[in-house]
Amino acid sequence: MLNRFVFGLCLIALVAFIFQEMGKAPSVTPYFLVGAPHAHEKALDGRGVAVAVLDEGFDSSHAFLKDKFSSLHRYNTAHKNSQDISETLVFENGAYTFESHGTHVSGIILHLAPEAEIIPIKIEGAGGDQTFVKALQHAANSPAHIVNISMRLSYTGREISPNVRTALFQLAQVGKLIVIAAGNDSAGLTEHPYTASLVELSHHPLMKGRLLLVGASSYKNGTESLAEFSNFPGQNAFAMPQTYFITAPGDQIKSSVTGGLFAEKSGTSMAAPMVVGAAALLKQAYPHLSSENIAQLLLKSARKIALDGKTLPHSQFGAGILNLKGALEFK
Repeated sequence: MLNRFVFGLCLIALVAFIFQEMGKAPSVTPYFLVGAPHAHEKALDGRGVAVAVLDEGFDSSHAFLKDKFSSLHRYNTAHKNSQDISETLVFENGAYTFESHGTHVSGIILHLAPEAEIIPIKIEGAGGDQTFVKALQHAANSPAHIVNISMRLSYTGREISPNVRTALFQLAQVGKLIVIAAGNDSAGLTEHPYTASLVELSHHPLMKGRLLLVGASSYKNGTESLAEFSNFPGQNAFAMPQTYFITAPGDQIKSSVTGGLFAEKSGTSMAAPMVVGAAALLKQAYPHLSSENIAQLLLKSARKIALDGKTLPHSQFGAGILNLKGALEFK
């Protein structure tokens, strides 16, 4: 009873602090909501931590990113020059444009952990699942502590292939923390073969608790909710998928895009790097902690109560909403 009372007082103090700060600032950013300023006040910036980002290309000339991309370990799964990580040209809305997904994801990580090293791994080529395997193997052999995967690891949309599963197990076996976006189908994780296979993987003994799935939350007009596009654990999910499921801001996230610009994007692809950036700060703060220890710290400290006082159900939010301040103060 005493613990509940103390928790209640702490929650009231946290909400009061956030709304007090909201009154001082012209706007409340998602980075503020997850507690990034609190970490930065403790001189945490991700220095000494390396993060591998698997994505479709990166703007290595962007002023916000260019000094943070690893020059030694960057990789392209297809190009004869394996260090070519440039963005892919795509046809959208009647015109060709550069795909800025990886640029945006990397920027989110650096908004939280500005001195972290980004190891960009460009997924390219018509090699099928072998393309993913090559990328995962490169991440396993790199000095990365954490691996961000904000894309589907299946070209068919079906369950993850045996070869990709093996490569993911290898990542975990060498000690990496793996963070994967849960997807944007507005569905429970077990409703689709791909996400159901992610759930099974997260609970597999060979994963050692080193895989986190990330859903997206939204903050609008003072109300926190699950983003309308986000996948979620669901009521009838087997093996309690919420055990390794955490939610983070993923709706209208401002970050770097092509051409030295900044823009908003939405998706669980944006929520995953929020968790990765937080994990990088925790790794810097507690370098002795293993990947599974950092994962558990993120899960156990996640907020179970929305800022408006409503309980966040496990079936939607899993462990809760990312709470970096709570993780740094967790006992």
